[in-house]
Amino acid sequence: MSSSIRMRLTRAKNYHLKAEAPSKSSILGHSEKRSSNRRLNETYCLLPPAFYLLALALLLTACTGQSKPSKANIDGSASADKTSKENLGIQQVEHKLVKVPSTQNSAKQGIVLPEVKPLELEGTLTISGSQVVLPISQAIAQRFIQDGYPNKIALSGIDTEVGFKQFCEEKKVDIVNAVRPINTQESAACAKSGVEPIGFPIATDAVTIVVSSQNNFVPNNLTRDELVKVFTAEKWSDVNPKWPNELIKRIVPSGAGTGGSVDLFAQAILKGNVSQLTNAPNTVFYDFAEQLHSEALINPYMVGFLEYGSYQQNRDKLRAIAIDTVDPFLPGYPITRPLYIYADAKAIRKRSEVEGFVNYYLTYVSEEVPSLGYFAVNPTVLDESKTKFLQLKGNKELLKEASQKK
Repeated sequence: MSSSIRMRLTRAKNYHLKAEAPSKSSILGHSEKRSSNRRLNETYCLLPPAFYLLALALLLTACTGQSKPSKANIDGSASADKTSKENLGIQQVEHKLVKVPSTQNSAKQGIVLPEVKPLELEGTLTISGSQVVLPISQAIAQRFIQDGYPNKIALSGIDTEVGFKQFCEEKKVDIVNAVRPINTQESAACAKSGVEPIGFPIATDAVTIVVSSQNNFVPNNLTRDELVKVFTAEKWSDVNPKWPNELIKRIVPSGAGTGGSVDLFAQAILKGNVSQLTNAPNTVFYDFAEQLHSEALINPYMVGFLEYGSYQQNRDKLRAIAIDTVDPFLPGYPITRPLYIYADAKAIRKRSEVEGFVNYYLTYVSEEVPSLGYFAVNPTVLDESKTKFLQLKGNKELLKEASQKK
């Protein structure tokens, strides 16, 4: 293209933008004042129609090009978020997370803790302990990073006992995920190491009794007496003569990841007699819930129990059984357990990243747990945890407000 043509095109383009500059709406094609139209028409008359059309096409291309990078940046951020978790040290676990949009302006009930600004926090965090609690801590960690925390968070799921050992004796972790309160021996180990463990209830889990979705004879509700027979008898017909003369295949959790659910089940159904369950005929133990899911697909005569969240994710394969007409998601269900996080009180007072993360955890955990298959703790219990946290920080003003809300 010759220099004279480029000069005239540039002149026309500049005039065009100048004519529309007084308002953003005019660039988008809205009506203008008559004087502006007159000047614009005079400008166009300086050039042949072909030049005007070419200039207009270039302008439209430029405007369109400006919008595309914005869309690409949004898509790029979404893709980057998937990989950033690994870069920041968050280990991947197979759970279907339904994320709540990250925001510091979420509706809060009860005691409101001071606002946390994750972007301003320094230092790294290490979280270990129960696999049962891991999905909750992972969801909070992801949200913490989304709200700006720039450093590494390392998570691992082993079991509660190992988590407390790493916390108390080895002093390798900052937060312990736990399915039970710390015991006497663990507390003594912490005291010896100069660690001040403080626990916060953060959710409730229900151990859910399930049969295969192909099972068409067991009703949706069983009494405790019937459940005793189901988990100790040899055949279904031994429980109820109207049921099939088929072996009962019990799929019972075992291993580090089960969080003591066998003990919890035995306490609620078998009066604490664990051996009555573990020594029952035709009983198979599983380390991962996927083994139970697979058995349910092929065997209509199986029965077992697992976490409520795992049941929720596999409702096409499993059917939950109520106990004495109480479903797992209702108050009064007999096989539930509180879930905890533990931190060092000294670390909360001295390390801003530990203080900020625990504060953030207590602020948002009740929003996260329902989508993960757990149950939020009673608001009163959560307020007690928040009060305990404020006492550690010595925030007298907020403590006064908290006491007035009780």
